[in-house]
Amino acid sequence: MRTLHIALLIAAAVATGPALAQAPAATVKAVQPGLFEVAGPRVNDVIANGIQTITAAPGKGSRSIHVHSQWGDSYFGWPKNVKPVAFTIETGKAGGAVISAPGFKEANKADYKAAIDAIIPHAIASTKASRNWMETGSPAGG
Repeated sequence: MRTLHIALLIAAAVATGPALAQAPAATVKAVQPGLFEVAGPRVNDVIANGIQTITAAPGKGSRSIHVHSQWGDSYFGWPKNVKPVAFTIETGKAGGAVISAPGFKEANKADYKAAIDAIIPHAIASTKASRNWMETGSPAGG
């Protein structure tokens, strides 16, 4: 039984590994004008790492950022020196992604860019740790 379980995990890793390694060409829809220029370039990284949603909500402490993937959910607080701004990135919508930010304006574009640039690498790292945990039983993948 243990051999079958290990074989299934290996088959799953082989089946999903190459798909995640390739950066897919995604159709990205930004709800507010100008938001694509801020977040669009990072969305392929989100998709390539299997992240389904990133929701950033100011004022929720250590649960302000919610990252959801097929390997589970992770939460974290705002990175230091980053102004909290609300946004959502959802992938999987007809093979692409939708980005929305209710408070986005041309005047605060730099705040959104800084937040997205700081949050996405952390979201990718937490998703990789969740994936490694699910596949190997260790957050380090070993």
